[in-house]
Amino acid sequence: MTVRRDFKGPASCRSDLVIGQEEPSAAAREQLARGGSVLLHGPAGIGKSTVLRALAAEYAPTARTVLRCSATESESHLPFLALADLFGLVLEEISGALPAAQRTALESALTGRGESTLQRDGLALRLAVLSALRALAAQGPVLLVADDLQWLDSASAELLGFAARRLGGTPVQMLCAVRTEDEEYDRQLRSSALDFARAGGPPCPPDTLSVRLGPLSRTQVSALLDQRGYTGLPRSTVREIHRTSGGNPLFALELGRALAE
Repeated sequence: MTVRRDFKGPASCRSDLVIGQEEPSAAAREQLARGGSVLLHGPAGIGKSTVLRALAAEYAPTARTVLRCSATESESHLPFLALADLFGLVLEEISGALPAAQRTALESALTGRGESTLQRDGLALRLAVLSALRALAAQGPVLLVADDLQWLDSASAELLGFAARRLGGTPVQMLCAVRTEDEEYDRQLRSSALDFARAGGPPCPPDTLSVRLGPLSRTQVSALLDQRGYTGLPRSTVREIHRTSGGNPLFALELGRALAE
C-alpha cells in the first residue's frame, strides 16, 4: 500500500516504547534523523516488524511521500508486485515526469496492461524506477518502508536495488526489515552493504545502517509479558519462558498466552 502524507513536523510516537529493543531503535532513529537509511534484521519473531512500524510512525510525518510495501512468501513469485504496492497510487502523479519509453515500461509493469519483463524492458524499467523516485523527491522528502524483504519478488528487488545504488544525495530514505537466520548473513550485512547488495542482498543504498535485533533478557521478557496482560506469573515460570523461548519475544508471548489460558 502507498501512503501519502503532508509534512507535519516531529511525530509523537517513539520507537523506544518497543520493549527490549531500545538500543537498536535508538541507533536506527539517529540514522534516520541524519537523513540515512536503515535495514533491520534478525531471526523470525525477534520484533523487526514491530520496530519497523514504530520507526515508520515516528518518521513518516517528516516526509512528503511515504511509499510502503510488505512482501509475503505466498506472493513472492508475482513479478513487480512490490513495485506496484510502492508506486501504484502515485503513478499518475509521476508519469508525466518520465521519458516516454520509461513511462510505457513502468505503466506496463505496474498495471499489467501489456507484457513487460526485465529481459525485454530491463534498462527502461530500471531507469523508470530511479526517475520516479527522483521525481517524487523533487517535491519533498520520500520515505520508503518495506517489510519482509526476504519475500520481495525478484523483479522488484532488482529494480529497487538498481535505483537505491544511484540515489546519491536525493532525499529518499529507506526503512526496511529482512529476516536473517544465520550468522554468515549477519556478518555480510555488517561488512559491506554495497558488496552484499551486488551479490543479491537487500535492495538498499550502500550507506544503509544495518541494525540487528537480538534476544530479550529475562527482565525484558517479564516486562513484555506484563505489558501484554500476562501478569501474576511466578518468577520461576517467567524464567522458564525466557529459557525456552531463547529471549525471542514472539515465542515468549506465545508461551505466556498458553500458560495464562
